[in-house]
Amino acid sequence: MWVIFALSASLFWGLTYVLDEKIYEKVSVITSLAITSFFAFIVLFIVSYFTGNLKTDVQQIITNKGLFILVIAGTVTLIIAELFIGFSISSKNATLAGLIEISYPIFIAITAYVLYKENQLNLSTIIGGVLVFLGVGIIYFYNR
Repeated sequence: MWVIFALSASLFWGLTYVLDEKIYEKVSVITSLAITSFFAFIVLFIVSYFTGNLKTDVQQIITNKGLFILVIAGTVTLIIAELFIGFSISSKNATLAGLIEISYPIFIAITAYVLYKENQLNLSTIIGGVLVFLGVGIIYFYNR
């Protein structure tokens, strides 16, 4: 099931980037993100409330200092990532921004090791990572 979720996310991220490219031609990245974040807040707050998760989750976040810090850090990094990809899309185009951004799994592995000492690398992921970075280099070189 995780593969279906991951492919579905990929499909919707692709759609989002294409729509955002057109939106950013008329509206700033910051305003667009503010609007989408506002509506995401409303929808997800309602869903969380009606699924019964909201009360338990908020209680967990408030009473667990480590979790509270993780939630704040996750929120800040999400905002920064959304801004950077938005600026990238508006500076070039959705396809090239997405092709460069696809290198993020390399940074997942590095961050998992640095923060949690989890080694998620093996020979196949290292080879794949090298190929991804070669691809990023090729894309950049031919689309400057």
